[in-house]
Amino acid sequence: MVLDIDPQKCTGCLACVVFCSLQHEDQVSTQLSRIQILHDENRIVLLPITCIPCDDKPCIPVCPEGAIAVNNLGVVIITEALCTGCGRCARACEIGAIRVQRLPGRGKNGRLVSLKCDLCGGDPWCIKACSFDAIRKVDEMQGGQAVYDQLNTARRELTAQLEDAGVLQSRRST
Repeated sequence: MVLDIDPQKCTGCLACVVFCSLQHEDQVSTQLSRIQILHDENRIVLLPITCIPCDDKPCIPVCPEGAIAVNNLGVVIITEALCTGCGRCARACEIGAIRVQRLPGRGKNGRLVSLKCDLCGGDPWCIKACSFDAIRKVDEMQGGQAVYDQLNTARRELTAQLEDAGVLQSRRST
């Protein structure tokens, strides 16, 4: 199963973010949501970012603890009890779908843990929350990598626009 995200339909209402954090953390928190909305300063360009299982899955081999694997649904999951919060997986993810958060008592070392979408066990809340059909569930055979590539391209373009506007610190090499 793969999420298909259509940035053109996203209104930035944050319903997906709110419901995701409620589902996973029992609280409303944009920081603890497994889906984020990347946007420009005026919120004209909106881009929902979440894990779209890419073909390479670069997050898996960089995890020193083996905390990241693919489950029976084809979803890349993080076993929180094994996660040290080292951030290697977050740095390996080109679209920024993995984030490291300081959550006391969580993860292997009780401080940091990597968070990413787990598709809510096959019944994603972000889809239920999105009234605008910006997030849909599609069969993985339709091409998770194609969806990933589209998101990655859109993210790079938006990041470049934000850097050029001085909203984001540049990550481009000089």
